[in-house]
Amino acid sequence: MTIQEELGDISGWRVTKVVRNPWGQVPHTGGGRHLSDAARAYMDRLLAQQRVPDTESRRHHYVPQAYLRQWSFDSRRVWTLDTVTGLVKPLGTRDVCVNENFYRVIGPDGAPHNRVEKLFGVVDTELGRVQRLFADLEDPDTLSFDDLLGLGITMAVQRMRTLQQRRIQIQHSAWMGAQSPQFQLIADDDQNQHQAAGIHTELLFKAMWDAADVLIKRQIEVWDDPKARFMTCDAPVLIPFVRNERPGTQDAEYVIWPVSPQRVVALSRNDVGEKVVIREATGQLVGVVRDAVEQGRERMIFASEAQRDRLPARKLFRRRTQVRLRCSDRGPLGNYVAPPGCVVKMSETFADKPDVALCDQGLHSPAPEMLKFV
Repeated sequence: MTIQEELGDISGWRVTKVVRNPWGQVPHTGGGRHLSDAARAYMDRLLAQQRVPDTESRRHHYVPQAYLRQWSFDSRRVWTLDTVTGLVKPLGTRDVCVNENFYRVIGPDGAPHNRVEKLFGVVDTELGRVQRLFADLEDPDTLSFDDLLGLGITMAVQRMRTLQQRRIQIQHSAWMGAQSPQFQLIADDDQNQHQAAGIHTELLFKAMWDAADVLIKRQIEVWDDPKARFMTCDAPVLIPFVRNERPGTQDAEYVIWPVSPQRVVALSRNDVGEKVVIREATGQLVGVVRDAVEQGRERMIFASEAQRDRLPARKLFRRRTQVRLRCSDRGPLGNYVAPPGCVVKMSETFADKPDVALCDQGLHSPAPEMLKFV
């Protein structure tokens, strides 16, 4: 399928801005159908893990240890604020952003296995390469098209693989289950203790290249802070909230990924036709990242040794990311839906519980089960 076939009729479109393409290729993989040689090799490495022997590892990290070591003061521990308890202390990178059996799933033979953790080993290796590349980047012209794809797939997968995203999926699933008994809930039960992991990871790997396609069309900015004031968290790919609502990846001004205390990769919607724009981070940009980390975290915030006293230990964290549901008279493609029909649109909000405010036409059932996953 060509790009024109995917987009459909574009006769009514008009050009609003023209910028050069510095990459020499169209930044679009067609949801993974059109990959460069390096990206195809990456996929081959992922697929190969499905045939390897199972691993006994049960402690599965949803943020790689190697990523957090950029903030470590001894290559083993990192200063951590637990926003639930308010405690600040150094914790081992092996003991944070980890859950037992987080990626343990049921195979086609009905037996549970940990091979998905092997897949994330491939993901983590590429993440480490991309993280080091942008943490040390001085000359943007040295970047290749494969580096662009590597950045896009790394940020897309890291954003989707976290404990926060699983909780949001389960929360939304609870609402869907209240609307239709036929809906398959994303939740574990006595018959399938690994159902949530199976659905979460299946959705992730199916959507990863479509998600990457959205990101690689954005302008790469690298924010460099000589004072090394950037922090990170347990959901490290961040879309800042705007008036307590998180924009979608296509509409957000920035998609932010701290890669070290000194560097943040920020994917901007303001394309200027350069591979990378390196900006010295002002206090305002440092504040943008700090606010995104504090609001976007699931539970843990991490800082370097030099910044540990700036962790907001006295702040009360009563809110975090929740599901937001609203009715609309427009479908996903902007088509009008006449009453009594409506379209329920899901987004994410910064709140202390799910924010559900739907029409009163008798079309929607209450979903109190959502409150179990705040």
